Amino acid sequence: MQKKLLFHFVVIIFMLSILSCKGSESDEGDTVATYIIISSEGGNEKLLGKTFTFKVKDNLNHDITTMTEIYINGQLINGNQYTPPEKGVYTVNAKYQELPVNPILVNALINEGINFKHRILYEDFTGTWCGNCTRAGARAKNLALQTDDGFVFMGVHGPSGQDPWSNTTSTELELFKNVTGADLGWPTMFINRNTMWEDTENYTDMSVPLSQLKAFSKVGIKIGSVVSGNLLNINAQISFAQDFTGLKIAAFMVEDELVGKQKNYIPALGPPTIYDYVHHNILRNRLTSSIAGENIPGNETVISNEYSRSFQFSIPTDYNRNHLKVIVMILDGSGSVLNVREEKIGITNNYEFL
Repeated sequence: MQKKLLFHFVVIIFMLSILSCKGSESDEGDTVATYIIISSEGGNEKLLGKTFTFKVKDNLNHDITTMTEIYINGQLINGNQYTPPEKGVYTVNAKYQELPVNPILVNALINEGINFKHRILYEDFTGTWCGNCTRAGARAKNLALQTDDGFVFMGVHGPSGQDPWSNTTSTELELFKNVTGADLGWPTMFINRNTMWEDTENYTDMSVPLSQLKAFSKVGIKIGSVVSGNLLNINAQISFAQDFTGLKIAAFMVEDELVGKQKNYIPALGPPTIYDYVHHNILRNRLTSSIAGENIPGNETVISNEYSRSFQFSIPTDYNRNHLKVIVMILDGSGSVLNVREEKIGITNNYEFL
């Protein structure tokens, strides 16, 4: 009787572990294409005069761009590049073997005044124990191929007790975004904090993050830091090209290129356990007093003004200094990220004017 009860208990625990990591298979391993995806490399917004380059893939991740007809506002174009003749929104469609496709919109904007490079924030709530979390990592690789340094990645490891890189800050962020296993599970992905990138079996569709990437930002970010012994002195400067109200600044310390084991349920991405998996930008600590960010005084967020915020961080001995980075983001009143930037410690960068 005891053996029977023990057997049922083990089965229940196993099933719960599978359910807590959403899904178990990927349609990337199928053999028949059922739909196609069109995307605009570098984002769906560009300044007028810039060229849009389109890429078309099927749901098996095959690049079929050269075999596809691409239409702009219903008109067939030659090849996969298009330079809009005037500002405005254009509808982009594709045709390949009668397979269904969702059209996308691209926007050509006029450069008015001072503008800064825009990046989106990709927060990945992940775990080394989570077999489907490799799908989220594959998304980051695909996104990097389709953007010109257009996003900042942050890996939030958890939950506590199940992942070796879980910490108090990652737990705070999991609770803040309700990634607790009850409301949301692992993996869960957000773009710019407030846009959920739904975890589907297709990890090659970049339409959600690319739709959030803008041609420019009116908020510029500059990061500098100096290492003195175990003390890191950081200075973040924020420049505004228009008037804003209700902004917040949030800053974090991450460690890149940590190598360790990773469970994997997607055969196309590797064996069931990947022993040398490279984990990127793992969240280590927060620099601001709150993970939600600190209020920036309203009199500071006006056009042509510059706001400065300094931080100090004591570097733990088990951190690899060569892989430490500072991430700084500016959020609006709803908590959405307006712009974000990362920089290795010990380096001072400049504003990225367009």
